[in-house]
Amino acid sequence: MYTKKYYIGSNDIDRFLDLKLSSFFKMMQDIATEHAEVLHIGKADTLDKDLYWVITRVELDILKMPKYLQTVTLTTYPGDDLRFIFPRYFKLEDEEGNLLIKASSTWMVLSHKTHNVVLNPFNGFKAPTEHLEGEQPLPAKCADDKVIEVEKRKVRYSDTDLNGHLNNTKYIDYVIDVHNGDFYKLHQIKHFLINYDKELLNDQVLTLSTNNSFPEVIKGEVGGKTAFTVNIDYIDR
Repeated sequence: MYTKKYYIGSNDIDRFLDLKLSSFFKMMQDIATEHAEVLHIGKADTLDKDLYWVITRVELDILKMPKYLQTVTLTTYPGDDLRFIFPRYFKLEDEEGNLLIKASSTWMVLSHKTHNVVLNPFNGFKAPTEHLEGEQPLPAKCADDKVIEVEKRKVRYSDTDLNGHLNNTKYIDYVIDVHNGDFYKLHQIKHFLINYDKELLNDQVLTLSTNNSFPEVIKGEVGGKTAFTVNIDYIDR
């Protein structure tokens, strides 16, 4: 297990002084990257060997979103490998140890040359695993529904990551921006599930669509192909 403290600053929050969901995804990406280095499944064993990590699904339950100026503790740990799927779990707690958010994720290792899944990327090495009581179950497949187009959005260079793809945290900003501030004045996200289906590149144009219902289904498509699907449950603010 790996633990790190975070201070919720002004760049991390929305107009309601809540931690932005994309900021939490950045925290998860940050701590997962650090822990991968500790476990010797980081840069030297991926990027330096022409391999790279990709996140495929994330699911989380928000019990209470942390606020501006809070200090929180994020804990992460890997679960049992599922052939070429690598699970990773997270829990976010306040300074009193109260659970704020619990999350689970699945990852794969791909080849830069072929973009195919690498079945045994670490030559038989398996990181030590952990399981905690009450942890978030592994992410499910998103429910589908008929959706209508809301907007088109172009992937900008500043949105891309070290692999040249749209950063997984930026998908979250795109999803949140489907609605405006008036919507979030009335609603808060309680449950969030995302399936990443396709890597997005600089200058690609993404079509964003929603079913305009609760629970909400939001889709991103490029060239008629699904890039990601999101399921969201809300509660009244």
